[in-house]
Amino acid sequence: MQSCSAKTKTWTIVGALSLLALTSLPMALAKDTTQTASNSNNKLWRQTLEQATEGHFDSAAKTIQLIPDGGPITKKVSAWLAEYQQKQATRLEFDHKEIELYSKYAKERIEREEYKIALDWMLLAADCAPDKQAFLKKDWIDALISSSIEAAEKARKDAEWTEAWGYYARLGDVFQKEPRYKKLEHEALTHLRLESMFKDEKSIEAWEERVEKIKWDDAEAALEYIELYYVEQADFKAITESGLEQLLYLTESESAIEHFDGLGNEDDRKDFIQRLQARLDQVRTAPTLSRREAVRIMRRIVYNINPQTVRLPRELIVSEIMRGALEPLDDYTTIIWPQATSQFDKHTRGDFVGVGISILENRTTEEIEVVTPLEDTPAYRAGIQSGDIISHVDGRAIKGLTINKVIDIITGPQGTEVTLTVRRDEKNLIFPLTRARVKIQSVKGISRDKNEKWNYWLDREQGIGYVRITNFMRNTVEDVANVLSQLEAGGMKGVVLDLRGNPGGLLDSAWKMSSLFLKGGDGVVSTRGRDPSENQRLNAPGNGPWANLPLAVLTDENSASASEILAGAIQDNHHGITIGARTFGKFSVQNLIQLSHTKAKLKLTTARYFLPSGRSLHREVTSETWGVEPNLPVKLVYHERANMYKLRRKADLLGPQKDKAKDDDKDSDKNDEDAKGDKNGENIEVDAITLEKNKSEDDAESVEKVADATDDKDDEEPKLPPLEQPNENTRPDTDPQLDTALLHMRIKLLSMSNPTLVFANDTTSPTTKKQAIDR
Repeated sequence: MQSCSAKTKTWTIVGALSLLALTSLPMALAKDTTQTASNSNNKLWRQTLEQATEGHFDSAAKTIQLIPDGGPITKKVSAWLAEYQQKQATRLEFDHKEIELYSKYAKERIEREEYKIALDWMLLAADCAPDKQAFLKKDWIDALISSSIEAAEKARKDAEWTEAWGYYARLGDVFQKEPRYKKLEHEALTHLRLESMFKDEKSIEAWEERVEKIKWDDAEAALEYIELYYVEQADFKAITESGLEQLLYLTESESAIEHFDGLGNEDDRKDFIQRLQARLDQVRTAPTLSRREAVRIMRRIVYNINPQTVRLPRELIVSEIMRGALEPLDDYTTIIWPQATSQFDKHTRGDFVGVGISILENRTTEEIEVVTPLEDTPAYRAGIQSGDIISHVDGRAIKGLTINKVIDIITGPQGTEVTLTVRRDEKNLIFPLTRARVKIQSVKGISRDKNEKWNYWLDREQGIGYVRITNFMRNTVEDVANVLSQLEAGGMKGVVLDLRGNPGGLLDSAWKMSSLFLKGGDGVVSTRGRDPSENQRLNAPGNGPWANLPLAVLTDENSASASEILAGAIQDNHHGITIGARTFGKFSVQNLIQLSHTKAKLKLTTARYFLPSGRSLHREVTSETWGVEPNLPVKLVYHERANMYKLRRKADLLGPQKDKAKDDDKDSDKNDEDAKGDKNGENIEVDAITLEKNKSEDDAESVEKVADATDDKDDEEPKLPPLEQPNENTRPDTDPQLDTALLHMRIKLLSMSNPTLVFANDTTSPTTKKQAIDR
């Protein structure tokens, strides 16, 4: 019985186990199926994050749709991607419409033989095309270019320099790799600049101010430094030839002939030209020319030939001959004559003594207008507003004075008083101000709060900061560090650095700025020059305080020099992503050399700089590649650039503002720091300048009042009734490059904190999640 009972018990146990196994099988199968689905979903989630962080947003949007129910985080990411896709689709629709519209407009102008205006419309259409070079190969464009070249050559032959400049500037935009058109544009610009210098009393006063205290000794010293330290072996034959050609241009200026008695005397003028030409012929036939020979020829012109013939002011002769002499060198080597040094030094330091306003001259009314007061300055605290017209300084009427003269009157020693009378809405207001040290703000946020302080949060909820750097000055690194510390205290998880429109600045500032985001020993930049003392390599001295901070860097075509060092160092060391457009391509280093007791300085290119990877992508006319190519390219077209700069200007200006929407398109391609908000304004600014402005830009600004050919589509003499061709900007007021950076950063941060769907949908605290990831 016991045996039987034991046997029965054994079978009972076995049966029970078998029954348990049978009943557990579906549960196990269900668990395996759930696990498989979970693994599949996690794989899709990781794939979505990877695609999005690499910029493949369309693929990411498709992948995330394959996750059947990913929870609230996946829905949020899906919504972000869908919103971005919609914006991109809208952009493409506008591109197609504008290509058709601009092409139509161009063809209408071709029929009227108004080729410059046709080139404008054609270039706008090409800007919207997905493949610009393919677009430019269209038959009708070939015909337009041929007709334009023919018209340009005729204008040049007839000395119609405004017409010639308009054509060659546009042709240079079409053929960016052909130096011929840039050279011809420069020739036309030179003639226009000289005509504008002596055309009326105000222009004469302006050039007299500019050349004051110019000495030949400074020019001679500059030539010696060029021989010793210029980045390449200087060609003094070309230098001398170009300097003499510049003086011959001066003798052809009708306004100069009318103004100067010596040039007005036909016999003296012919004698001067013949003696110049004789020496120019000698230079051209010589195989080479040393610096000493070049100096001897130029000195003889300054001290002998000029006094014996046309008797022009020595300062003018020295200024013009050196302007020409530096032309064969790179665009960034220039002499800063005594009258310009204080303005230059002010913006290199990042501060100055004054009242704190940016001003421009309205070319139509010849009045001085306030662009904006600067933050935390005497003018801002007193209540001066954007759009105010300054009529008097210390009771003295200033209408008709040059803008440089107005600046001299307003500025003065720290602690002294100055009174500005301004007109606002037909009312005259008087502002007594005490001059103080003013700090130029080179670090800005995304918008201003109700107290007009900068807001540096791009997405407060996600912990994404935003810092716009407009220049690299001596105080810029400290200011950026202070902002980042504030953001960090507020929970910053990532940041967008905006370098768009930043022309550069100090090499030391770029190195220190880069080091904030790099690890000790990471390369930042190296420099190599003809002089071995210029050779150096700069690395991050230690782990930067934000070396592990997720980082996106925005760049565009106007990001140059120090901006390219920062963007390139971040890119080469893989410490962040660059987004936007390819940078300007200024990979050269300038040293500032004091020339003499007159305060004149030589800004001399002494080296090229190289990124950590060994790249030196300096842009030459014939360059195939240049600058820092972004990891994630986002091209903006004309109206998009207009909207982006409009948004910036709106944030930059302080206090109540006049409506200047009509002017936004005019300045869409210009650096927002140039204070050029009014299409009738002379391009001069008080408190914000471009540190890296080159010689050709200086020429263009000098003649803009005489020939506005590059911007005014109505500059051709009408032969037919006016043709209405509206070009209203109906694109949304958005910034596609910033939108891309924001989306990238949002998903980048999610990928770090939510590597799987389990984490994405877990309500556990972020600290617990991090500990789990670490384990």
